[in-house]
Amino acid sequence: MIIRAVKEDPTALQKILDYLNEEIVLPEEEENEVKIPERYNNAVKEIAGSIDAGLVCFLNTNTLQIDELPKELVASPAMYKMETGMSIKDFKPKYTRWKKYITIEPLESNESFKIMEKFVDQLDNSKLRERLVYALNNRKPFANFKNIIDNSDIRQDWFDFKDEKLQEYVKSMIEINIPDELN
Repeated sequence: MIIRAVKEDPTALQKILDYLNEEIVLPEEEENEVKIPERYNNAVKEIAGSIDAGLVCFLNTNTLQIDELPKELVASPAMYKMETGMSIKDFKPKYTRWKKYITIEPLESNESFKIMEKFVDQLDNSKLRERLVYALNNRKPFANFKNIIDNSDIRQDWFDFKDEKLQEYVKSMIEINIPDELN
């Protein structure tokens, strides 16, 4: 009820957030850095950029070759063909000829939202943090967050932070799918 009562007041919302951050001790995030073989490093960077652009990536675990397709095509080939006139055959996917590959999909919107929240939580500039908290807690959070970031001096910091988190995600997907290489 309290949050509902002050939802339009960014200062009050910030006070609530500050109180919660100071008084509520959450379990520490696991500091277990994902360890994957070094040979995957270049692929991780490339895949992080591709999934950020909404592409589903396929990584050949033998050759480290990457293939990518639009998420909409993978999710609904018939709908994609109706909307664009293109089918999966038009993309000439290589991954269908590979014996062993990993599929890495773009983040779901709730996972992307969590990355934005983590970025905001670590900001020092309280005025900007307040504006971003307000943007995230109201209508069109993605568009409003982007607008504020794009018109700020921390734009590059955001891109670097997001890229780091996307690379962590890609590494974790590789780690899950190559247990035999990690032993």
